[in-house]
Amino acid sequence: MLSRQLATAIRAYGRRAALLRTEHTLRALKATDQRLDMLMAACRYYGGTVAQEEAAASHAQALPVDRAGSAHVRIALSEAHEADAAARLALIAQLLPEHPVAVRDGLWFHAAEDTCVHLLASGDDRLQALGVELAGLLALPSHLDAVHAAARRGADTEACLLACARMGQLPDQAAPRLAAVLQGHDLALQRRALEILCVAGGSLLQRELARYIERLTANDGPTEESHPGLWASATDTAMALWTARQPEQALSAVTQGLRLPPDTVLRTVALAGRLQGLLPTLRFIEQQDRPVTAAERDLLRLVFGKVPGELTHTHGQAPARTAALRTLACEVFAANGCQALEPGQIGDWTDPALKELLWPLDGIRLRAGRPLHTVLPLEEAFDVGHGLRRWLYVEHAARTGRPFPLSHEDHARRQMTAVETIQLISSLEDDGTAQ
Repeated sequence: MLSRQLATAIRAYGRRAALLRTEHTLRALKATDQRLDMLMAACRYYGGTVAQEEAAASHAQALPVDRAGSAHVRIALSEAHEADAAARLALIAQLLPEHPVAVRDGLWFHAAEDTCVHLLASGDDRLQALGVELAGLLALPSHLDAVHAAARRGADTEACLLACARMGQLPDQAAPRLAAVLQGHDLALQRRALEILCVAGGSLLQRELARYIERLTANDGPTEESHPGLWASATDTAMALWTARQPEQALSAVTQGLRLPPDTVLRTVALAGRLQGLLPTLRFIEQQDRPVTAAERDLLRLVFGKVPGELTHTHGQAPARTAALRTLACEVFAANGCQALEPGQIGDWTDPALKELLWPLDGIRLRAGRPLHTVLPLEEAFDVGHGLRRWLYVEHAARTGRPFPLSHEDHARRQMTAVETIQLISSLEDDGTAQ
């Protein structure tokens, strides 16, 4: 039974990595993470030594496709059952070069209480760097002094600043450093600086961010061809920040043709929730002779609160998709003051006559089928893809003005617990205001 549990967990971790590269939802991630949790629960009955020996044997015999998963399981079981810190660090050092992400995730989800302390104090630069990252991911201010000490010993500056931001303790001197990075030409470094701003909350370096986006999206700026993966990632992160802080301005730039990856355009329209971007997007979706893409599905879910099955069916027909899209839109529009509009009245989504019928929505940002100010924060976080959920986390930090270190790649149970806690606190605050 232990062998079967190990094999299930190893395959689950492999699926988890694939899920994070696609636009599946947090609920899908939860189903995978539960397989990992089941192994940790089952191993309490077998004893730590037996479980670790079995995991080591599985790793030695693992096929290439399963090696990352088996490394993750070995780290998780070692953290849960190995009392000797030196032995735990030796295993981390052994597996880290080949499986850096799997090792990090094993520590992120299951680290023993003292592991991060030992990593931060390590004389091995790789282990120290892992300790800095882990300190930020765990968001425990008790590691702040150790992160500062690691920075003085030569640890990467941006990594240390990100860890401090996640702990809610970004140093005052970080702003000039981040501004200089955004004004430079290192796209990888800039992406990390943007991540710090995403976590920190508020509107730090807003003018520098605006100028950076101008350069990043200029016609003579970097492209996906010149910087594969980096340009799209940096652009998406920068637009998440801009849209969270200034949704109307970001949306206006997008509708005027700002050079962006297609999915980033859709996320901007979704987060802004304004007719200005929504109507041309609905027109585009309706013109496509195919089911909606993952990014289009997320837009409809965030703005309207649901996605009709006709729009996602692989074998659906265009007339059925069009009718379902128009019925959904009219249902939401009617609920927000546009009672006179019927699906049959829609000829072209960008027709000025249609815009006139929708005048009650001019001052409204739609979210989950309602005005944004009536929706609890993060209400749709469980049901949109990883990319848009990340934008929602950035928006939450910007709107509250407080650091928000939750990652869209974190363990699903931890994400759900954090979001549900925020929802509960917000509902209690709303009740108190109403009284």
